[in-house]
Amino acid sequence: MQGQTDSRGLPLDTGDAAAADAFNKGMRSYVTWRTDAFDHLDAAIAADPGFAMAKLGKGWILQTARSAKFRPVIDGLLEGMEIDQSDTRAVAYRDSLAAAVAGRGVEASSIMEAYLAETPTDLLAHRLVQFELFWNGRASLMRAITERAVPFWTDDTPDYGCFLSCRSFSNEEAGDYELAEKCGRDAVALDPYDCWGTHAVAHVLVMQGRIDDGTDWLEGLSGNWAEANQIGHHLWWHLCLFLLERGEHERILELFDTRIRNPESPLVKAAPDATIDLQNVASLLMRLELRGVDIGDRWNVMADVCAGRVHDHGNAFSNAHDIMVLAGCGRFDQAEELIGSARAFAASDETGSLVTSYRAAGVAVCEAVLAHRRRDWGHVIELMAPVRHDLHLIGGSHAQRDIFYQMLIDAARRAGRADLIGLYFDDIRRIGFDLVDQRTLYRDAA
Repeated sequence: MQGQTDSRGLPLDTGDAAAADAFNKGMRSYVTWRTDAFDHLDAAIAADPGFAMAKLGKGWILQTARSAKFRPVIDGLLEGMEIDQSDTRAVAYRDSLAAAVAGRGVEASSIMEAYLAETPTDLLAHRLVQFELFWNGRASLMRAITERAVPFWTDDTPDYGCFLSCRSFSNEEAGDYELAEKCGRDAVALDPYDCWGTHAVAHVLVMQGRIDDGTDWLEGLSGNWAEANQIGHHLWWHLCLFLLERGEHERILELFDTRIRNPESPLVKAAPDATIDLQNVASLLMRLELRGVDIGDRWNVMADVCAGRVHDHGNAFSNAHDIMVLAGCGRFDQAEELIGSARAFAASDETGSLVTSYRAAGVAVCEAVLAHRRRDWGHVIELMAPVRHDLHLIGGSHAQRDIFYQMLIDAARRAGRADLIGLYFDDIRRIGFDLVDQRTLYRDAA
């Protein structure tokens, strides 16, 4: 049954006004990084159990978490779904979600790309395809899809600021920092609570090495993150990247305990195993240790979470961070178990971009993280050198994946391989980092 529309005037496959209203609230919550999106979507499904777009919205949000544990839930949402083939929106969302949850993220993105070419102002689709491409290492395509839609958006289009923040992040990851910064700042000027625009500008500033600008930008907006979901934790993590360059290690540890991984936080209690939190914790602690900072027993704050993920291969980038935590707190058997399971997944008959990421670089990166913890510097180089140009395939941003170059350069320095450090510096510059030899750890290696 149709008749209702979403807040953008796009068709919804429900005739129930209450279901449509709940869907609109859920989608608004999602694109503005609030915590109650699932509450609204569940209400929409309860009001109309046959409401496909509500189920597809929920399934897609679960998919963005990049965890295999959600696959049964998503499969259940897709099972028996009846969609009129003339409903091109629901068909595109369904077919792309089915591909994405099966590990074929680039295929899923291609389906969404074709749909967005016909419906370029579907903000939810833009946000979802951006994440799918981000986690599959396709920054150029991410930018192309966004830029293709630009002529159809104006400053009086509903949610124009949210589109600007999407455009900002796509351009930043694709290397157009000037346009990215302008779009991100414009988005935040329209809405100071726009976490994604805030986040995109933070990426520009860290890539350009504008440390004081980055610190001022995030500190000036940090009072706006109280109602955000886990993106709030991630923004505090971004602030810590700038503080690392200023040597403010004690402040970083204080922010780690109070803002990034506070076990008493209602958000942490509600979702203790959120993958973005795992990534924040692991990479920040490793960055601190690489700089000789005593982090105490903080590896243990995610140890049990990571121990429960040894057979979860929803994302190679996250698995590498699982290894950081497990090895960091001495759980080497579980780290080895995860690597063995990842190897088996890579050797399976699975197809698609997910398994390709493990084959191309994911397994090697996981092994290298463990080798680094074991101080086997030469083995780190043997593992990482052949795959370092394929790191984008495991997902994550340039700023996030920089931890693996920091690990590699640390290993080269400790192994006495000064001949390699210049080569790796060139790699980092080509990725898009400015002022490489002025950054902490890299400066010391230089």
